[in-house]
Amino acid sequence: MIQERQAQGGEKRVCWSLKLWSIALISIILLSACFIVSCVVTYHFSSNKYDKRLSVLLTYHSNLICFSEGTTVTVWGCCPSTWKPFGSSCYLISTEQHFWAKSEEKCAEMGAHLVVINTEAEQNFIIQQLNETFSYFLGLSDPQGNNNWQWIDHTPFEKNIRFWHQNEPNFSAEQCATIVFWESRGWGWNNVFCDSKRNSICEMKKIYL
Repeated sequence: MIQERQAQGGEKRVCWSLKLWSIALISIILLSACFIVSCVVTYHFSSNKYDKRLSVLLTYHSNLICFSEGTTVTVWGCCPSTWKPFGSSCYLISTEQHFWAKSEEKCAEMGAHLVVINTEAEQNFIIQQLNETFSYFLGLSDPQGNNNWQWIDHTPFEKNIRFWHQNEPNFSAEQCATIVFWESRGWGWNNVFCDSKRNSICEMKKIYL
């Protein structure tokens, strides 16, 4: 009788262990399935965004030039043939003069935006491409004229590097920023009227292959 009870108890423990293992196995399978679905959806979404962006670029740019940027794995960073590559971005120095809003519109039509300067190295690269005779709109504005400057891509301005000329910005009605060369000071930022006509600098993220 005791042996029968022990046998029944053993069977119950085995049964309970099998149930636990079954639940664990089913949970692992479900989690794996969710992970795979998530990866597929993420890839599909990223792929769609990439395809759309590439399509926009090829609408306005017939040729892309790609540079090998990988160290252990080959990665190709591509820019339109007439744009300058630096870091993870491509830059176009526009020779057309427009108002600030029109300049941004022109950049946007090409899948870009007015330039956002994040580092001293980026500033130094950009000024090497510029003509000292002109000033160029940046993607920086103060829409309310209350010294609340904002980058076009929402990069936090207060935490970002700044290169204002001395005593600039200095007039609340001048609500758009340019980069300009002054003989006594070199290159720096200056605030100007948004409806004045200036050259501009467009920036877009590289396409990576």
